[in-house]
Amino acid sequence: MIGFGSVGQGFAKLLLSKRDWLLRVKGLDVEVLGIATKSHGSLLSTKALDLDHVLKHLKDHNTLVGYGPESTDLTPTKMINACDADLMVELTTLAIDSGQPAIDHIKAAFDMGMDVITANKGPIAYAYKDLRNSARSRGVHLRFEGTVMDGTPVFSLVEKTLQGCTITGLEGILNSTSNFVLTEMSEGKTMQQAIKKAQARGFAEADPSLDIDGWDAAAKIAALANVIMDADSTPKDVEREGIREVSRDDVKRATSEGRRIKMIASASPTADKIRLSVRPELIGPESPYWSVEGTSSALTIKTDLMGNITIVESDPQVTQTAYAVFSDMLLIVESIRSGTL
Repeated sequence: MIGFGSVGQGFAKLLLSKRDWLLRVKGLDVEVLGIATKSHGSLLSTKALDLDHVLKHLKDHNTLVGYGPESTDLTPTKMINACDADLMVELTTLAIDSGQPAIDHIKAAFDMGMDVITANKGPIAYAYKDLRNSARSRGVHLRFEGTVMDGTPVFSLVEKTLQGCTITGLEGILNSTSNFVLTEMSEGKTMQQAIKKAQARGFAEADPSLDIDGWDAAAKIAALANVIMDADSTPKDVEREGIREVSRDDVKRATSEGRRIKMIASASPTADKIRLSVRPELIGPESPYWSVEGTSSALTIKTDLMGNITIVESDPQVTQTAYAVFSDMLLIVESIRSGTL
């Protein structure tokens, strides 16, 4: 595991709580051999780490240093090369300018013959086709359900249950923090008051610029378009306008007109490319996003055969993203057992 923040720890807790189920229903025993963190130490073992002990040590000491002989100062790439694992889980934070070093971590794992799961949207937003082709050429798997809308089955929905459909567009509310801020502003708060409340609740960063300025949503719509619509885009290709310039008066005016302001991300085909945008838009009660409030998010998948399908995720927590990693792991195991990629 490269990265062991809230999602990584949540995944570790799922492995513990679902261990009996995994053994009984799936015949699967999952052992974690290595954990790399940026600032809290790292662990590498030739046998299974005691995840209960790891989580307790980290909680008690705020570091993995001193855990035992498994403690190491190897860089993530050197750990990948030294670890005798079948699967690498990449959970580092988004680098909006390049998707690195997560892209290199994934490539290093492929070179070692590992399957890869990532919840970091950067690699899928910046290098999806290259990584997809690299995985295929090496006969390994790459899955990334947690990169957009936490654990909501978006990519697997299209892959597994919309076969034969042509995806003609994507649209939705993809950033929880900006949606929460707009909801709070509609109730009379200023943007700064709303941001402080989001920070106090733990889902907004100390610097919320990636959310407020639309970069996070841009990375997500680029990732979606790359995978689902075969785009070859990056977040820098997105026509991006965040909500920083939206005032309380703008929100109040929209409310008085029976409308709401939402930050909408979209992908639509044009004659020669997929056009991507993120911008605040006025919506009315007829919109599928009218009731998508607070930290909830939504995505509309536009198809030729099934019409428009809208998925709403209500007030997600860390468990949902951790579950995305868990479900991706199960899909990889199923694929290996069936002999498919």
